[in-house]
Amino acid sequence: MLPPPSCLRALLIVLLAAVNLQARDLQVLFLGDQGHHNPQGLSAALTPPLAAEGIHITYTENLSDLNLANLKNYDGLLVYANIDELPPEQEAALLTYVAEGGGFIPLHCASYCFRNSAPVVDLIGAQFSQHGGESFATEIVQPSHPIMERFSGFSSWDETYVHTKHNERNRVVLEVRKQGVQAEGKVAEPWTWVRTHGGGRVFYTAWGHDTRTWSHPGFQNLLMRGIRWACGDAPSLVADYRDTQRFDVPQMQAAQTDVAPFEYSSP
Repeated sequence: MLPPPSCLRALLIVLLAAVNLQARDLQVLFLGDQGHHNPQGLSAALTPPLAAEGIHITYTENLSDLNLANLKNYDGLLVYANIDELPPEQEAALLTYVAEGGGFIPLHCASYCFRNSAPVVDLIGAQFSQHGGESFATEIVQPSHPIMERFSGFSSWDETYVHTKHNERNRVVLEVRKQGVQAEGKVAEPWTWVRTHGGGRVFYTAWGHDTRTWSHPGFQNLLMRGIRWACGDAPSLVADYRDTQRFDVPQMQAAQTDVAPFEYSSP
C-alpha cells in the first residue's frame, strides 16, 4: 500500500534537501610564485586536507594561465604570491571570470599583488600597506554570516597587516584585528572580508604568512569555508570549528544602579 501523497511530498522535500547539501567537488587554480612566502611548499602541504574535503588544487606560477578559457575550467582562483604587475590581457580575463560567476580567493600577500591594476585592487577590496608580527586572535564581527556560523576563530602568530585603498562597495568585513591597532591610530583593522563582483564572489583574509598559520586547523577550516562560499557553495558543508586553545573572556554584567544601599544593623 502506497503512503498518502502528502507523505510522498514530504519525503521528496527531504531527499532534495539532502542532495542540495551534498558537497560537490571543487577545482581551484592556485597562483603562486618563487617569492619568500613559499607558495608552492604551502600549497603542497594544504592540498591533502583540502582534497579530503572535496577541494582540489592545481598549482601554477604561470601568469599566462590567467586566460578566460583556462579559468573557466575552475570553480575558483586562489592567489598567494608577490606578483607586482598584471598584464592587460590577464587583468581583463580575471575581471571577466569573476563577473561571470567565478570565485576569487586572494590570501594574505595577494593584497599586495597587481598594484598596477586599480580595478583588481578594488576587486580584492584593499591593498597591503605595512605590517609587524605577533601572536593574536581576530574578532568575528559578522557571526551570522554563512562563513562565520559555527566557527570560533583561532589564535596564531602572523604578520599584523595594515591595509590601505579600502573598497567598501559590496564588501562585508567578517573579522577584524584589534590587538595592537591603537599604535596604528585605529580602533580595528579589517582582516577577513567578502565581496561580490557582478555574478562572482571574492573571499579575502590577511591570515597566512607561514606554516604557523597554514598548518593551523582553524585557518584550514576558515579557508575551506571561504573557498566554498566564493565558489557558490554553502559554507555549512564544512565541519564546525571550535578552537579549544582559545578562551574568550565572558562579558561581565554591569552593576545595577537602581537598588537601595545595603544597611547593616547588629542583632
